[in-house]
Amino acid sequence: MNNNIVRGLCSNCEKETGLKLVAKEEVIRVRNKPIKVEVEYSECVECGDEVFDPNLNVDPFNLAYREYRKEYGFLQPEEIRDWRKANKLTQSELAKLLGVGGATISRYENGALQDPSHEKLLRLAMNPSNLLQLIEGSEGVFTDAKKIRLIEALQEIEADAHSIDSTIIVSFGNYEPNEYSGYKKLDLERLYNTILFFCKEGVLKTKLNKLLFYADFKHYKEYALSITGARYARIPFGPAPDNYEIYYGALSSQKAIEFIEEVYPPKYGGEPVVGEIIKAAKKPDLSLFTASELRIMASVQEDFKEYNAREITELSHKEVGYQETQNGGTISYNYAKKLNC
Repeated sequence: MNNNIVRGLCSNCEKETGLKLVAKEEVIRVRNKPIKVEVEYSECVECGDEVFDPNLNVDPFNLAYREYRKEYGFLQPEEIRDWRKANKLTQSELAKLLGVGGATISRYENGALQDPSHEKLLRLAMNPSNLLQLIEGSEGVFTDAKKIRLIEALQEIEADAHSIDSTIIVSFGNYEPNEYSGYKKLDLERLYNTILFFCKEGVLKTKLNKLLFYADFKHYKEYALSITGARYARIPFGPAPDNYEIYYGALSSQKAIEFIEEVYPPKYGGEPVVGEIIKAAKKPDLSLFTASELRIMASVQEDFKEYNAREITELSHKEVGYQETQNGGTISYNYAKKLNC
């Protein structure tokens, strides 16, 4: 029997029959704009009727909303949730700060498409200075103790505005979410902890660059959103985070990673080859990541655990995105649909 056919109940035939997995393109109108999405469903092999299959729990409207958000630069549900949690706010507290309905934030975090005016409010609130002003001016939203804690935390962020990381963001990461960042702003904390995740046991810098590339692009392929918001450049040794030396240098200055030189004997005579291994000096903070991000990161680590730097580099050179991008250019995340892995 075809591996794509399983046994199931067809309501039209009124009996158990073979069900075939079928993918088709549907056009769903979202706010009067047609959005194309690929939807999977089960089809009875006997009568051809579409059959409800609870195992294919994919909402085509959710897919269309994600595509709409991506096209118009709206925040995805997990971005709203992650930012709110990172700032120790409950859904109710955030709603009161923004002056929106009590259930509004919950609906947006669970997939409802946000109102454009609410999108602007959320974007404004994500600026630490604006959030600090909202909290300072709030009445009856927090207990006195929590309000003080939140204000102190945000004031610390403000005081740290000229830190190394802030300088990096201003100099290299001050770009809007688009197809070259996986529709996400550069999130240094996530990027740093993704690096720590992949170099727990020590990994050559060349391979680490590819692991980061595959993790971000694979997550974008499945969820239309990158993990870190990093851009990836086409360089001779394959895709690498743009300005990656800056990020590794910042982690080294924080004593979060260490560089270890590894000398390899030459294959065909000549000088020995020196490789630079990056090893984590602290544990990654996995609480920053969603379940889908952790799953993708773990799968990339598993997929390439037996690959050496040369092998993963050769594979990355075969990626369509790498081949169709000019030397030194930035690789579009839209090529994620054609990933080899």
